Amino acid sequence: MSRIPVGVSGMGLVCSLGAGVGNVFERMCQGACGIHPIDRFPVDSYAQKSGGQVPADVEADLRGRFPDEDFAAAMVKAAGDEALARAGAGSTTAPDDRLGLVLATNFGPLETLEWCWRERIDVDTIDPETFAAFDGFLEAGAAYFGCGGPRVQLSLSCASGAGAIALAKDWIQAGRADRVLAIGYDALTETCWCGLSNLRTISPDCVRPFDPARSGTIFGEGAAAMLLSGYAPGDQAPPPLAWVPGSATNNNAYHMTAPSKEAEGSRQVMADALVDAELTPNDVEHICAHATSTVANDVTEAAAFRNLFGDRLGSMTVSAHKSQIGHMMGGAGLAEAIVTVQILREGRIPPTLGHQELDPACALDCVPGKPRSQEVSCAITNSAGIGGNNASVVLRAVS
Repeated sequence: MSRIPVGVSGMGLVCSLGAGVGNVFERMCQGACGIHPIDRFPVDSYAQKSGGQVPADVEADLRGRFPDEDFAAAMVKAAGDEALARAGAGSTTAPDDRLGLVLATNFGPLETLEWCWRERIDVDTIDPETFAAFDGFLEAGAAYFGCGGPRVQLSLSCASGAGAIALAKDWIQAGRADRVLAIGYDALTETCWCGLSNLRTISPDCVRPFDPARSGTIFGEGAAAMLLSGYAPGDQAPPPLAWVPGSATNNNAYHMTAPSKEAEGSRQVMADALVDAELTPNDVEHICAHATSTVANDVTEAAAFRNLFGDRLGSMTVSAHKSQIGHMMGGAGLAEAIVTVQILREGRIPPTLGHQELDPACALDCVPGKPRSQEVSCAITNSAGIGGNNASVVLRAVS
């Protein structure tokens, strides 16, 4: 039995380079970097005092539009609204039983939990209502967007965003929904910055993907939304922004934090995504890399690419978008998939910033320094996360 084709019918994005998919992509192609000094909470005690914080004007706008919301919820709603509007559908309180929702995150609405902790310190008690925004986060989002179909919030560490796309696609092809809104998100709070700093993966200077001088990643915040839809033969709906023919998730089952040798889990998850898409490695022209700029990740990820694509790797382009928008945690894989869709649509690849010299152990073309005009018809994304989680999405241009 043939599966219904799945495509991207809408996208929305809020991140350190601003709001709006078109605006953010244009700024990326101009070589902009969204990593700046953090001013939302005290950072004097941290080695890294900069991060991918949403611009002040965007934050002010979102807090004004959603004054009673956790900031994560405000970003989720803004990104979801854009995705639905791009698909010609607006938010509604009338639930659509065929519209599903997948939220993906590392920390969830952590700002709400910080409110709870401060309330306990200030008044020595916690009002149960203060927890309501945390406990009801998924249901509140479903009600806001009118998602009456299946809904879930998942966390696959930093593979969460790409994993959300994979699950959304599976729901559509299993007949559980006609459309699924997948949103990956995380907000920068002092609690999350403290925890991430303790992992000792944050660079003390900047993100340098695939460079021998790389010293770690820098985290950022935002929300990335993608509306996936099934396209049955004979549908009169407008064509999708891109096709999603394949996806996959897996787990290394190797180590809590370290990647497996030559990132075998990443190689396998990309291979599985291509099998799901009924494609081969030879069909792929462009790779959206996880590219955290840590010493271990970049060299093992490059090995995974080499083991999958062989000698073709040297002629393929490899994007490292965290160098511009930071590591968006639960939203990273989804945001990077959105940028990849724009690459397919516009024939422009944003540059990798911070890269000055290629690590010989990596041996790939990461589009350093300046954007490149290049037509791409098929691309694959790679996402990985603590706990051994991996996810991959295959994207194809609409002919």
